Amino acid sequence: MIQINSVSEDPGEQKLEISSELPKPRLTSSSLGEVSLLPGLFQERRELTKAYLLRLGTRNLLQNHMLEAGIRIDDPSEKLHQGWEAPHYQLRGHFAGHWLSAATHYAAVDHDPLMAARAREVVEQLEHCQELNGGQWVASIPEEYFAYLVDGRPIWSPQYTLHKTLMGLFDAYRFSGDEEALAVLDKASIWFDDWTRRMIDEGHGKAVYGGECAGMLELWADLYAVTGNERYLKLASRYAMPDLFRRLLEGEDALTNDHANASVPWIQGAARLYEVTGDERYREVVEAFWKQGVEDRGMFATTGSNAGEFWIPPQQFGRFLGSRTQEHCTVYNMIRVADYLYRWTGEARYADYIERALYNGILAQQNPHTGMIAYFLPNEPGSKKVWGTETHDFWCCHGTLVQAQSMYEDLVYYISDEGVTVGQFLASEAAFGASGNEIRIRQMVDTSDRGQNFVRTDELTRFVVELAVESESTDPWVLKIRQPSWAIGKAEITIDGVPVKAGLSDDGSLKIERKWTESTVRVAFSKRLVLEPLPGGENRFALLDGPVVLAALTESEPSLSLDSIVSKYEHQYVSGRDWQSGHYLAKTKEGSVSLVPIYEIADEAYTTYFHGEE
Repeated sequence: MIQINSVSEDPGEQKLEISSELPKPRLTSSSLGEVSLLPGLFQERRELTKAYLLRLGTRNLLQNHMLEAGIRIDDPSEKLHQGWEAPHYQLRGHFAGHWLSAATHYAAVDHDPLMAARAREVVEQLEHCQELNGGQWVASIPEEYFAYLVDGRPIWSPQYTLHKTLMGLFDAYRFSGDEEALAVLDKASIWFDDWTRRMIDEGHGKAVYGGECAGMLELWADLYAVTGNERYLKLASRYAMPDLFRRLLEGEDALTNDHANASVPWIQGAARLYEVTGDERYREVVEAFWKQGVEDRGMFATTGSNAGEFWIPPQQFGRFLGSRTQEHCTVYNMIRVADYLYRWTGEARYADYIERALYNGILAQQNPHTGMIAYFLPNEPGSKKVWGTETHDFWCCHGTLVQAQSMYEDLVYYISDEGVTVGQFLASEAAFGASGNEIRIRQMVDTSDRGQNFVRTDELTRFVVELAVESESTDPWVLKIRQPSWAIGKAEITIDGVPVKAGLSDDGSLKIERKWTESTVRVAFSKRLVLEPLPGGENRFALLDGPVVLAALTESEPSLSLDSIVSKYEHQYVSGRDWQSGHYLAKTKEGSVSLVPIYEIADEAYTTYFHGEE
């Protein structure tokens, strides 16, 4: 995360009118507490983060909020957090908000009283700090930092820092119903209402958009949606038309060489503003962004589109293989944009993107042993991931790590008027109401193929999803299952052992409509290894096994062909470990190299792009 201090626009308030009929999404996410993960890869990674959250003490988390409120922290045994959380860093205090968002999400999903109590304690302490600061200011930094946005003095994104605290408070209310958190947030919004109004009235509208502040738009839209308070709509109107939106609507290249994680949260704000106002301009902004940022631009096989934190020019990724590619924050935030689009349209292509980003970003940039974060995912030959530590780094990506690891349950099942859609293939169980029915689903994912790692038939391998479905209603409803883009041919489907045919919907999902009582649905997808060209990469390719990028454990950049790759059958399948069996051996001119899922790599040197053999 770099410092951004200037904007080209001089904004004012946008006129926001609420449509008489708000847009209705095709899909709705399952509610918190309705879905839980079962043993497997994703649950293991999730639990690493949950344990880490509980190891962090409240006073350390809030050390900068307390210091700003005049509370002494001078006991050497308290061991202040360092890195970006150190008291001399201008971004200090950002992580506490991420922690609160993740903690309240974990507490709600797991019905965990200990995590809930820890989150409650953080909210209480934030309220205390707010009182000591005069009743509104609840930040970990001084108000003076906002004056720097006006006079041009260098400052490291004060709105970004304060937004994280406000986001955490909102999520404490949204996820756990904490009314005190909402009250603290409401008082803080009075300060922002006054500040943004003064900036615009005094001709300093640029300050409102100064630094990284994009999360503010989504926050105010969210608050308006849940409270109906006109103050929040007014605040949203003051953040509602950055230059980025105008350029996207006018068809300009608004992204190339722009700071990626400064722009992506703006799109989340546009998406939420569309949902709460019905203003079609904001949906057009989101769709234009997706076309420009993903479809036309291209991406690394791991879904990253940035290097050195900036958007890579369209189809020029070959120039940017290096050690500072794919910032983790952008992976998390792009998943959230894709989720908006998936819910609006139901189109499987957005869930495909999420799936690939989960494996090759969220998992790949978390240390499989310690649970810590890799700020970037290097992709030059012989790369090594650089891991953060528990209390001495606290990069921006440290914050999105803990939120990302807490969100898996939100991405698996979606509800519609027809029934239930399975968006992601994660071992899980769910119980919810849909189409007037009480529905229970238990999902298991199997790549073992009857105890063998892989049974190769015409170079195809199997990926099997098993859904145990129970419903107490005799009325028919629809079960949709995403047909992944990596699948070869039609899926083989059985219900209670009997083969059935499922139609493929226009949105890219398999559709089964019937009167469900108690049935087991088995869906077998076929897949094969594929070489995916690097956009602008001059005969460079990545190797994928379904949605998973395979990396070579080597410091060189070998030439590779599919004919040279064989499965490593000695690697045993472990029950419940999604994609665990995807290990291969490649014979190259330089010798044999192992190929493993990129998310398994911790400290080994690896290469993700290969020369194609002539």
